[in-house]
Parts: sequence; C-alpha cells; structure tokens
Amino acid sequence: MFYDKEHTVGIGSPGSISKHTGLLRNSTIYCHNDLPLKSLIENKINHPIVIENDANCFALAESKLGAGKDYQVVFGVILGTGCGGGIVFDNKLWSGLHGISGEWGHSIIDVNGYPCFCGKNGCINTLISGTGLQNILQKKLKKEITAEKFLNQKVYTSIEQEILNNFYSDFGKAISNIINIIDPNIIIVGGGLSNHDELYSKGVEKVILSSLNCDKEITPVVKNSLGDSAGVLGAAILPMQL
Repeated sequence: MFYDKEHTVGIGSPGSISKHTGLLRNSTIYCHNDLPLKSLIENKINHPIVIENDANCFALAESKLGAGKDYQVVFGVILGTGCGGGIVFDNKLWSGLHGISGEWGHSIIDVNGYPCFCGKNGCINTLISGTGLQNILQKKLKKEITAEKFLNQKVYTSIEQEILNNFYSDFGKAISNIINIIDPNIIIVGGGLSNHDELYSKGVEKVILSSLNCDKEITPVVKNSLGDSAGVLGAAILPMQL
C-alpha cells in the first residue's frame, strides 16, 4: 500500500542544481556538469524527484539521526573525492540563495597553491580531499598511492611525515574558517578519509584553536555515526524538507 501513495523521490548528487539554468554544476563527476539532471531522471522514471548536494544529504541525515541530533546548528563536511559540506539549522537544511551553502571545499587557503577544477588555485579541495592528497603524493613521492592507503600507514619517511603534517595543518585551518564564519554547535566529518583517527586528535585541535577568534572552548569535530549510509538516508529525508 505504501507505494500506491503519492511520494517524491530524493536523490543526492555531487555538485548542485543552478537555480537560474536548472543545470548541474560543480560536480566531481565531470560528465554530469551542465546537464539538466533533474528533468533527465524525472523523464526516465516518470516520477517527481528532488535533488540535493550529496554533502547536504549527509549533513541532514547526521543532524536528524546521527551524531548531530542533539545540536541546533550542524555543519557536515565530506572528505572524499572532493571536499563537500552542508549546514543544518534547527533540523532544517540550509541550501542558501544560490544553492551553494556549505561549499567550504572551494574556499582558498593558499593563493599560490595547486590548481582546482573550479578554475582557482589553492582551494581546500586541492589539499585535503582524497583526490587532492593523492595528487600531492604523486607529485612529491613520484609514485601512485591512494590517500586512504597513505593515511593508514604505520611508518612514514621524513618527506611523507611532512606531507602528513601539512595535511593535518590544512585540515585544521579549513575547519577553523568554518567555525569563524558559521560558529556551529558541532562539525561532523564523513567520506573516505573520515576514518583516519588522527584527524580528531589533540594536535589537530591545537591548529584549529590557534586559528579561532575565541578563547578556550573548541567546537567538537567528530566522526559521523551513520557511516556510508548517511547520504542515502539524507536523500530519503529530503522530500520531508519541502
């Protein structure tokens, strides 16, 4: 009987739908950019859908069902192929005027840094995403190694330790920028690199605290509690946000 009732399908996707053109933009699945993804899917399945950024879906799920369910303002960040983010206020997803709210991955922390696919240099995305870290490893170590495999190593050479320390420092700076602007009650980390326990250590906290315009209290930065299902759960919740 459930499937006989009117319902809307929720879908999470990298990037966001432009409110002006209706086309997908800023997706790390490059071939999807500039496509009318919403109408393409609706025409294919003959059913109404709502599409939201996958990191927004993650943040929504964690705020309602996961690590952020007892907090008023939740910022969810994704450390995966790219660096996505989403903001939830009082259990309501905030997409923003242009639908790009929470896109911390394209904030610049190194103007002389690596080029990003968005056209700028030194975006957070080029430094601490899985793709960004892997590119750094390839350039500096001259070998192919995934970001997750690198972070799971037990022993590091001196140059590898330098890369790792820079990764922690850039993560701390990037998180502190979120806190300085949004000042959320909690920041929840998801994506493939979120399983690296050192991200939540005292060393990273010191970097964050040193970059904040406040005194001793530090915003909790925690690992997600819903695992890889968070984005799917958030997409399922999306229609109830309409």
